Amino acid sequence: MRPITVVVVSTNALIRSGIQQVVTKSDIPIEVAAVCATFREAHEFLAKQRAHVVIIDDSHPRSTNLAQEVKKLRGRQANLAVLMIAQRPTATLLRLLREHGVHGMLHKDDDLERGLLSAIPMIADGGLSVSPRISRLLDGQRTLPDELQQRDIDVLQLTADGFQAKEISSHLGLASKTIYRTLQMLREAYHANSNAQLIDIAHQKKLLDLEDEDDQA
Repeated sequence: MRPITVVVVSTNALIRSGIQQVVTKSDIPIEVAAVCATFREAHEFLAKQRAHVVIIDDSHPRSTNLAQEVKKLRGRQANLAVLMIAQRPTATLLRLLREHGVHGMLHKDDDLERGLLSAIPMIADGGLSVSPRISRLLDGQRTLPDELQQRDIDVLQLTADGFQAKEISSHLGLASKTIYRTLQMLREAYHANSNAQLIDIAHQKKLLDLEDEDDQA
């Protein structure tokens, strides 16, 4: 049986090393062909050699447009399967990544050893693999106030996490003016004089940190 050839992409050296250790010590025939610290390194490798799966840890600079990077990677090799480990997932980003051909999605708080070893052969064979935590975010089962959409919540959450508007724009694959307009609309809706006050109000109304609520449910 031919080994599944894997490329790992992460800016975090510990995460790169951890993923490599997990997949190489398994009984599944998996070969780590390249370990890349940047998307540029991954693009350069895939321009010369083929791979079955790319594993991406999304702890890249906030200005990184993950959806566009995935699109470029798959543009080099049409049959390339992509597995994303989401550090700070939002429903908007996850849906965008799915539209751009991400085959597998894991949450940072999942059992990554089990998740990786389950997902890699599945997506390499053309299947899909989405962890339960990610599925809950994608399903969007939580009831939102009438005046809010899921994208509004995602913009709020990223703002609370310290992202600037242009960084949110890249992260979610939306125009910068859309982010500015969304924040302005939210400030007006909640009578906030600043983004900081808006975030305080959002916390008071329990609009943020939805992942934590799901885990406690």
